Amino acid sequence: MRLFFGLFLLTVVTLFGSCRDEIGESLFEMDYPPKSFTLAAGTNTFVSSVVAVSNIPTNYPSFLNASGYSATDVTKIVPRYARLVSVDGLDTGFLSEVSVRICPNSQQDCTAADEAFYIDDIYRRNISNINLLPALGNFKDLLSSGLYKLEVVFFLGEISPYSVDFRLEYGFEAFK
Repeated sequence: MRLFFGLFLLTVVTLFGSCRDEIGESLFEMDYPPKSFTLAAGTNTFVSSVVAVSNIPTNYPSFLNASGYSATDVTKIVPRYARLVSVDGLDTGFLSEVSVRICPNSQQDCTAADEAFYIDDIYRRNISNINLLPALGNFKDLLSSGLYKLEVVFFLGEISPYSVDFRLEYGFEAFK
């Protein structure tokens, strides 16, 4: 029995280790300053509520210089983490889904294809901090340019009962 458990554990560790190798070698992290915004009370459930922030500098040259790598070393930049914090600790159980999208600054609206982080099935969960999941996209072309646009899209399960001040903390990771 111990031998079987040992082989099973070795197999699981090998599988998880090999999955990480497929993404490549991590070069550096790109953590951005938090963004603050408010979701207004009485927001409707029929349409999604979008908070947009334009002209965000990518700071790519600074991240690259601090890492000691060259631009040719970077093959992809992928989402690493995102956290949506209710600053006042208010319950966000009225939300159904949240999507964080980034797109070129020149684009009118970000689309679902621009999604960097997301969470669904959070309706009626009594939480004030929402840990979003990273999407699978490669944002190298966008984040190695000058400016980008960020949109936080709220899908509501019911009309928002109060205004919520949010802080979005997020970061990306560059890989070889």
